[in-house]
Amino acid sequence: AELMEDQLLLLLESLDEKIVPQQIILVRKYVLCLAQNEGGHFSVEAPLLSFSREKERELTVVMVEMSGVTLEKDGSAVCTKEAFTPLAALYVSLHVLDLLSN
Repeated sequence: AELMEDQLLLLLESLDEKIVPQQIILVRKYVLCLAQNEGGHFSVEAPLLSFSREKERELTVVMVEMSGVTLEKDGSAVCTKEAFTPLAALYVSLHVLDLLSN
């Protein structure tokens, strides 16, 4: 799977905001939950969705939702098993971007 052009732009913005490491942890959690549960509703720890600025949180939410995951205000997520491939592509892209930027 490939990322959409809008997601690529959000990745670059995430790099500028220096939030890629936190996004990697969050997206990894979603990928692991999806791999185990094949979709559905699950929760993540609140700190994973807490960013120092609202803009950073919104950026992350939009990018993750483009992969087929709906994030709720309480930190829970809803997704289908079809979201696994786009979410895995996002995870790999975040990881590569992080490695290349260091």
